[in-house]
Amino acid sequence: MRESHQFLGTVEAVHAAGLDGALWPRALAAIADAVGGSCASLETFDKQTLRHRGFLTHGLPPAGEIAYLEHYAALNLRVPAHAGAKLGELIWDYKILDEGTMARAPFYAEFLPGLDLRYLIAGVIHSSKEEFAAVTVQRSPKQGHVDQADIAAMRHLTPHVRQAFDVARRLKLAGAVRHCLERALDWLADGVALVAAGGKLTYVNEAFRAIAQRNDGITLAKGVIEFAGAEARTRFEAAIGSVNRLRAGDPLAAGVSDFPVARSSGAQTYLVSVRPLLERGGNVEGESIAIVFIRDPLGRSIAAPQMMRELFGFTESEASLAQALQSGMSLADYARSRAVSLNTVYTHLRRIREKTGCTRMTELIRKLNDLQVSLRLD
Repeated sequence: MRESHQFLGTVEAVHAAGLDGALWPRALAAIADAVGGSCASLETFDKQTLRHRGFLTHGLPPAGEIAYLEHYAALNLRVPAHAGAKLGELIWDYKILDEGTMARAPFYAEFLPGLDLRYLIAGVIHSSKEEFAAVTVQRSPKQGHVDQADIAAMRHLTPHVRQAFDVARRLKLAGAVRHCLERALDWLADGVALVAAGGKLTYVNEAFRAIAQRNDGITLAKGVIEFAGAEARTRFEAAIGSVNRLRAGDPLAAGVSDFPVARSSGAQTYLVSVRPLLERGGNVEGESIAIVFIRDPLGRSIAAPQMMRELFGFTESEASLAQALQSGMSLADYARSRAVSLNTVYTHLRRIREKTGCTRMTELIRKLNDLQVSLRLD
């Protein structure tokens, strides 16, 4: 490394890129400058096919414009050497090829001259059974082969790029886990919210938003849950306080709470459940400390027949009978409540059995009860 301040600036740029992927072009520019090259790239390959999985660069046109990934990537003699290299190992052209081989290879004779490039030095920053990755610095014919100072500079920088690359992958994985969880929560028919220590919401699913928009005892205001009743507000504050104490190590704190919430309209009450999110080797929810479930009995009574119609192809009458059977109502009581004959009810029951493939009533009830899993229907 020619200048210590240049080395420190490059390292700073590399680690910043590990935290913010948008900064990789700046980091690669600093690496290219520090190693005496024209451009630099960060490339990830599938180990079986040797095809690219990721391609970040500074100083090169987009891959699609230079036809590299489409044609010349498969002819790049450097890639097999990278695939067989150890983690942290450096590779440069005259270490693996002689000038005669370069002159005969289409990658060197046809592709690189169009970009005014010729030579390379690379460091392997990731290697697994499935893939490998390398940071590369490209040099022009005028710049020539790397010298010992260039190799030393790359040797000092490669471990930092490796660390930043690993951080970026971990952050991406954590983000994917979180988004995966949120997508799963969006499928629940129950309202679900994630809550931070001070009561601020960090996430609400679609069912929760629908409940809040009805403004019937529960609403959302300024990023927090608002309950119309004073008792519900007190119970919720106490529940969050209990979760905070539990996370702080208080063995007497329950951290679990269930309470009813009255609707302003006087309709059937909600049931609110608060459960702690305990850290286990790192909390994937970041600042979230608790998960809140809101069960809406009215919403479920609407959802169940719709689910039955979609899954089994029930008619509206058949779905209504199936829901009644699920609740324990007898066929005679159902016939009286609907003002229909028992013969009609038996006809609906026969069709329900045919569509569900159930021959016995116990088998049918068990299958219907399986639908109580709270999957969102829309």
